[in-house]
Amino acid sequence: MNNQTELYALIERMQHSDQAALGRFYDLTVSYVFGLAMRITSKPSLAEEVVNDVYLQAWRNRANYQASQAAPLAWLMMMTHSRAIDALRREATATQQQLPIADDFDAVDEHSLTQLEQLTQLEQTEQLAAALKLLNTQQRQWIMLAFYRGMSHQDIADYTGEPLGTVKTVLRRAQAILRTALTTTYPHGGIYE
Repeated sequence: MNNQTELYALIERMQHSDQAALGRFYDLTVSYVFGLAMRITSKPSLAEEVVNDVYLQAWRNRANYQASQAAPLAWLMMMTHSRAIDALRREATATQQQLPIADDFDAVDEHSLTQLEQLTQLEQTEQLAAALKLLNTQQRQWIMLAFYRGMSHQDIADYTGEPLGTVKTVLRRAQAILRTALTTTYPHGGIYE
């Protein structure tokens, strides 16, 4: 995105309660926010709900934004990712409560995970979450952009306004930290087998 400088300025204006700045910030970034929300939720109505939540959160948290911690768009994408996951969880809970009982409800479900598989999956999720906490904010955000948005190094460089070499270096270090943390926990390769 070429408007990084303008986004920083808009957030600064938002921090002084300038609602017009929020409108301009929205106009410049909503396609990215909606794109990520759609990628995660796969439902336009849910993605629109996420977009609304994200900009409300951006407005409420504007005073806490620190340029040294994240580029404006990366800050927004982290909120989007979090809100989209929350929306999926809420929808899954609501859907589970509304599903009618199937005709073959007593048939053996061969696709369900065993208790051991569920426990292993939960443990791996917890280990990954702990490993992600070892990363600094920039590393974590860029790993998320690469993983959840499927962005290449060049895409992340364009998106954040950082040089391609910097993006590659930061991601390489982040991957090394994650690999070390996860292979130490899982000495035989674990989730990377």
